[in-house]
Amino acid sequence: MVISVASEKGGAGKTTIAFQLAVLFAQQGKEVLMVDADPQGSAAEVAAVRAEENHHPEITCVALTGKGLANEVRKLIPKYEIIVIDAGGRDSAALRSALLVTEKVLVPVLPGQLDAWTLETMDDLIDQALGFNPQLKGCLVLNKVDTHPAVRMADAVAEFAADLPHLKLLRSRLGYRMAFRRSIAEGLAVNEGRPRDSKAIAEVESLFSEVCNA
Repeated sequence: MVISVASEKGGAGKTTIAFQLAVLFAQQGKEVLMVDADPQGSAAEVAAVRAEENHHPEITCVALTGKGLANEVRKLIPKYEIIVIDAGGRDSAALRSALLVTEKVLVPVLPGQLDAWTLETMDDLIDQALGFNPQLKGCLVLNKVDTHPAVRMADAVAEFAADLPHLKLLRSRLGYRMAFRRSIAEGLAVNEGRPRDSKAIAEVESLFSEVCNA
């Protein structure tokens, strides 16, 4: 299975989510490959930290960019059970190419109307990709959601997303938690870090389950 985590807007938390999913798949004994398709190279840096710290299970990561990404990923599919692509934070040739080989694309969005508007671009990109990749499924996840119950900005995004034909809003939401920032800096998934943050772990495991069953 090929999963892409993609956004037309930078800073949405793509690398954090892609890495969390990759590690959770590896923890299940799957052969996992991460593809860093972002010129910033954040996914490759996190994978390198994990390797340097000798954390297990290991996560193999390769950098692939440009319009040839889809063809390169197709060559790698027979070697891995799961391929997780961290696509760039803008409309690029690599992002469009990733959608051609992806079964599920997960689009993170921050809780704010300006971020919600960028979803129309992603919805259009998925619509275009469906002409070449009819198995593509688009999923939307709210990320960095304020954990204070009185802050309801995420709900406004959810209402906006209800009218997007190619993006299904997942029930899972990831909170704006220190555990995510700390774990990614250490090359870890949140369920590997110490001290354990039970809420962050529950959020990631819920997202993982939804992505697997979407």
